[in-house]
Amino acid sequence: MKKHHEIQDTLERFFHLQAFRPNQEAIIQSIVSGHDVLAVMATGGGKSLCYQLPALMLSGMTVVISPLIALMKDQVDALLSQGVNVAMLNSSLTYDRQRSIEAAAIAGKIRILYVSPERAVQADFVDMLQKCNVSLFAVDEAHCISMWGHQFRPEYRRIKGLRAFFPGVPFAAFTATATRRVRDDIINELRLQSPDIFIGNFDRPNLRYAVYKEPHREVRMKKIASYVMAHRNVSGIIYCFSRADTEEMAAYLMKSHIMASPYHAGMSTRDRARVQEMFQSNTISVVCATIAFGMGIDKPDVRYVIHAHMPKDLESYYQETGRAGRDGLPSDCLLFYSAGDRAKMLRLMEKETDEAKMPAVRERLYQLYFYCETKECRRKLLLKYFDQEMDNCGNCDNCAAKKRASRKSAPAKAAELLPKEMEEEIVFAVGELEGMLTVPEFVSFLIGLDRLKTKTFGLRRHKSYGVAKYYQRSVVTNTVESLIESGRLRTAGDTIKKVYSGKGRR
Repeated sequence: MKKHHEIQDTLERFFHLQAFRPNQEAIIQSIVSGHDVLAVMATGGGKSLCYQLPALMLSGMTVVISPLIALMKDQVDALLSQGVNVAMLNSSLTYDRQRSIEAAAIAGKIRILYVSPERAVQADFVDMLQKCNVSLFAVDEAHCISMWGHQFRPEYRRIKGLRAFFPGVPFAAFTATATRRVRDDIINELRLQSPDIFIGNFDRPNLRYAVYKEPHREVRMKKIASYVMAHRNVSGIIYCFSRADTEEMAAYLMKSHIMASPYHAGMSTRDRARVQEMFQSNTISVVCATIAFGMGIDKPDVRYVIHAHMPKDLESYYQETGRAGRDGLPSDCLLFYSAGDRAKMLRLMEKETDEAKMPAVRERLYQLYFYCETKECRRKLLLKYFDQEMDNCGNCDNCAAKKRASRKSAPAKAAELLPKEMEEEIVFAVGELEGMLTVPEFVSFLIGLDRLKTKTFGLRRHKSYGVAKYYQRSVVTNTVESLIESGRLRTAGDTIKKVYSGKGRR
C-alpha cells in the first residue's frame, strides 16, 4: 500500500495542490493498491485527478477511455504543461502521428494514453496494447455504459471485452451522475471485481435553482435576455432544444450587444473548438448550446446555466447545471419550461429510442416535469433522485417563496422596522435612483456597502449612500419590503425585479 506522503508528494509536485477534495485521496489510495473502483463525484469534484495522479505512481501505462476529443485535449494539454508524458489517439491525427504514438506506447515512453471507447475495443488497438505494460484502465463518463443513464452509448458496453486480454489490470470507473440502478449497471457491464465504491455528496449549496413556466416563445426569449443583460459582465451557458434554437438565441443576444455564440454538433470541429477557446478566454461571455457543449469544459467561473427548454431527465439537468459555480461562488440555475416542451421532447425521444426502452425514457421525462411543477424544495427533490436526503435548502425559488409568504403572514410587530423619518429617506433615495437597483442591491446601498453596482453607477457620491449604515441589514430589508407592501415603493421587471417609487408606472 502506498503511503500517504507518497501520494501527497505527487499531488504537490505535478498538480501544485496542497490538499485533496472529499474522497479524492481515498479513491487514489484504492487505485494504487490495485483495486477496482467506482467513483461517483459531482461535477467539479475533481474526478480527473483521481486517475491522473495514480497514473504517475504506477509503473506502467494508464489507458483513459473518454468520449469526447475536446475533453481529452484539455486534459492532455494540462498534463503536458506539467511535464507528463501523455498522448491521445483519435481520428483527428494523421496516420503517421498515430503510428508514432503507438510506437512510443510500446516502448514504455507514455505514462497516460487517452482513447475513445470506439478505438479502445478495436482489434488492432487491443493487439497494440498487449505489447505494452498497462497498469490501469480508467473509464470516464462511465454512466454512458448504462441504458438507464442519460447518455447511453452502446460502444461503452464492449469495453468489458478488455478484461479477457488484461485479467490482472484494475479498472476504475468515474461519473458525475448515477442513480443506484445506473451504478449497478456500471459494475455489471464493466465486470468490476469487488470494487471499492465511492459516492460523493451531490449537493452544490452555492447553486440557486429556479424554474419558470413560460409557454410563449417570444416572452421566454425576452426574459432570458433580460437576465443575461443584467449579468453581462459574467460568463454563462444557455442550453437550447435544437441547433436552430441555439443560433436564434445567440443572434437575439447579439442584438442586445451581448457577446454570444451558438454551439452544436452541426458545426465543424474547428468552429466548435474556436467557440470553446473564446469562452474559456472570456472573449465571448455566453454560449448558446445543445447538449453537445459542456463535457470536459473546465471553466470555474460560469455564473449561470439557463435551460431555455426542458432537458430530457433529471440526470442531464443535474450534470448540465453542475457546470455553474465550480469555483464555489454563488451561481444561478434557471429552467424555463412548458407542457409543450414536454410533448416536443417526448416526440423526439420516441423517434430516437427503441420501443423496449421507451418506458424508462418516459419515466425519467415525467420525473423532470414533476420537478418543474413541484412547490416543494427543488434541491431536496433533486438530491432524493440520487438517493440523498436533506432538509429544505432555503436557496431555491420555492424555498424563497415560502419565506416571503411566512413574512407576510407574520404579525406586523414581529418585524423590526426603521424609524419613520428613515422611511422618508428611503422613499427619497428610490425616487432619485428609480429602477437602477434590485431590493438587495438597494439595501446594500443604504447600509453603505461598496458593491459592483455602487461602483458601476458611481453611487458612493450620492447623498443617500450609507444613510442606514448604523442599522442591521435585516431591519433595513424589513423596512424596504414594508414600504413595497404598503404601495409607497414597488418592484418591476420580468426576471430581475428593480425598485421604483410607488407613484405612476414608468
